[in-house]
Amino acid sequence: MDPMTVEPTVPELVDTWQAALDDLVDLVDPLTDEQWRRATPCPGWSVGDVVAHTVDIESVFSGAPRPEHTPEWDRLPHAASPFGQFTETGVDYRRARAKADVIAELRAIILTRRAQIDAVPVGGEVMGFSGSMVPLSRFVRTRTFDVWAHEQDVRAAVGRDRHWSSAPAIVSFQQMAGALPYVWGKEAQAPEGAVVRISVTGPELESELYAVVDDGKGRACSAVDDADVHLTLSWPDYMRLSCGRLDVDDPGLRGRLSLNGDSDLGEALLRAMAITP
Repeated sequence: MDPMTVEPTVPELVDTWQAALDDLVDLVDPLTDEQWRRATPCPGWSVGDVVAHTVDIESVFSGAPRPEHTPEWDRLPHAASPFGQFTETGVDYRRARAKADVIAELRAIILTRRAQIDAVPVGGEVMGFSGSMVPLSRFVRTRTFDVWAHEQDVRAAVGRDRHWSSAPAIVSFQQMAGALPYVWGKEAQAPEGAVVRISVTGPELESELYAVVDDGKGRACSAVDDADVHLTLSWPDYMRLSCGRLDVDDPGLRGRLSLNGDSDLGEALLRAMAITP
C-alpha cells in the first residue's frame, strides 16, 4: 500500500501515538535480562537504554522535573552534542535500574500522557521540544515516529520481526517523506530547479516521492519523467537511512539500492538523508 494516501484524523493520530508506546511495552515486557542489555542500532544504547529514553522524553513533556544527575561524559562519546547530552542524562539516570522498574515507569507515564493529551482540543496546541507551541497533530506525529523508530531498534537487537505496516509505521513513513524537500533543498544543497525521485519498493509499504528546489527551497512536487536523481530502495533501507542507522558506504546497502542520474547530487542526497538527531 502507499502510505501517502492515508490521511488520519487527529484522534486517530493520538491513538496511533499510544499504539506505538503500547507496542514498545508489549515488545520489551517479556524480554530476558540478557536481551535487555543487548546493544541496539542506536549508537551507544542498549535495549534498556531505548526504553529509558522513551520514559524520559514522555516525562519531559508531562512537565515532570528533570533528574538531578550528571553522567560521566568521558564514558559516553556518543553523546557529544548538547541535544545528545540532554537525552543521555535521562537515560544514564535510569541505566542501573531493574528492567521491571523501568517498564513500570513507562506504563505509568503512558497513562499520564494520555490523560494530558486527551485534555487538549483536537485543533489545539501543545509545548514542543523547542519550547514553542505546536499543533497537537504535528506533536503526536513526531512522537509516534520517535517511538516507532526505537521500537525497530529493539526488534533488530532481539531478533523480532519488524512492524513495517502498522499504523505507527505509516505515520513514521509520512514523517520521513515530509522531510524530503528539506533534505533535498537544504541538506543536499540541490540547485534551483533540480528534481529528486525516491522509489520506495516495499515490503508492505510502497511509494513514489518527489521534491524540487523552487526559489531556493525544497518543496514536494508532482511526478516527473526526468528527475535529476532517482533513488530506488526498499522500505527497510529507507527507514534505516532516514534514522541514521545505516552507513551510506556499506557495500551491502550499495548492492541493494539503485541510484541514477547526477552522481554527485545522488551522493549528496544519500549523505543527507538522516533526519533524526
